[in-house]
Amino acid sequence: MHEFWIPIVLFIVIGFIAAAYLYWNNRNRQAVMDTVQKAMDHGKELTPELLIHMGAAVNPRARDLRRGVVILSIGIATLLCSLFFDDPEIISGIRAGSMFPLFIGAGFLLVWKLNSKQG
Repeated sequence: MHEFWIPIVLFIVIGFIAAAYLYWNNRNRQAVMDTVQKAMDHGKELTPELLIHMGAAVNPRARDLRRGVVILSIGIATLLCSLFFDDPEIISGIRAGSMFPLFIGAGFLLVWKLNSKQG
């Protein structure tokens, strides 16, 4: 009966982590936009350096590269983790699970590469 709950709890935890990340990201973005709006209301000049410092003008190409490298590294680390187990069923499960971050990271790197050729 306890084995039944393991995948359910896993997906619930992953869902909570994703929801927390999205909430935090949205809250930070809203705070930056509120700050920019207040500065504009008071007649302050917004320089590109200030916007970059606040995170409002982040280059999406750099973001794609960073995300691609991090997610690809997670996939590689998960794949290497499968070397520590002897049970073929566990090894195949870990390797199958590592394919998701590997391909997502490779996709981000592909998008970064395609965007760098265009710009």
